[in-house]
Amino acid sequence: MSKRTLSILLTIAAVTLAVGYRVNAAAPASSDGVRIAALVGEMENLGFAKVESLPSINVKPYTLPGASVDVMRVRLQETYEIAGIGNDTVDLTGWIAVRHGASRAANHQLPVSWGNSITDTEFVGLELEGQSGVFGPVRVSLDSARPAIGQVGNFDLSPNAARTLLVANLQQAPKPKPQPQQPKPTDQGSASSCRAPVNVKVSMSQLGLEMKTKEPAVWFSQVTTIPPVGQVASVTVDPVAMMSAGRQVGTLVSGVVKFREVVRTVPLSTNHQVQVASLNR
Repeated sequence: MSKRTLSILLTIAAVTLAVGYRVNAAAPASSDGVRIAALVGEMENLGFAKVESLPSINVKPYTLPGASVDVMRVRLQETYEIAGIGNDTVDLTGWIAVRHGASRAANHQLPVSWGNSITDTEFVGLELEGQSGVFGPVRVSLDSARPAIGQVGNFDLSPNAARTLLVANLQQAPKPKPQPQQPKPTDQGSASSCRAPVNVKVSMSQLGLEMKTKEPAVWFSQVTTIPPVGQVASVTVDPVAMMSAGRQVGTLVSGVVKFREVVRTVPLSTNHQVQVASLNR
């Protein structure tokens, strides 16, 4: 074999190894995408009745869960105002899927912990339904074409959000049956702030309306678990315009989450990060 032929073969082998390395390095992200899509697809195919029958999964408080995607069964209220029709507060039930990236330190001088962390989050699936005496059937789903990134961790909520949350938590319904107490770490245990923006599509078939949020509806909460569970309230603070065919036809006036519990959880790769480049403030 000539030196030139040997050199060509070695070059081809090196290129093949390099390409193979790049493919393998990208595999976790691709695998995560497949896992998320499979979980959301499973939930969409279940139907609302079966979602209600799923057993709940316990979530440990004051604990960073690692990269994962979680599905929560939820009950919430949203108040809508539709031009020329009126306004109404609608009880909605269904499920929400949220993915969490790997937590990082809020203060880089200290190790990552519940009391020193920022965790990026993103809604990846959402199906809600309700009945309004004014609007008729209401369906809410995720506008996946416009992702928005949120965060949980050590940052301050605005005074308006904090006040709205305080009122919502005081007004929550009586607590459900007691859950087993979880040990609380001695050096941690403060509630973390949560800011969760989401773009949604809202269908009101009786009115012939298909709407989208003009900007993300931003939900605020103070949480002791990731994701938040139980009767810990989440609230919107600012009204959001609802658009149809390029014009504003209504407003999402306000929203408050009444209850949620995890019914599905899937771990993601240890280096999974939510793509903060798509942050929609």
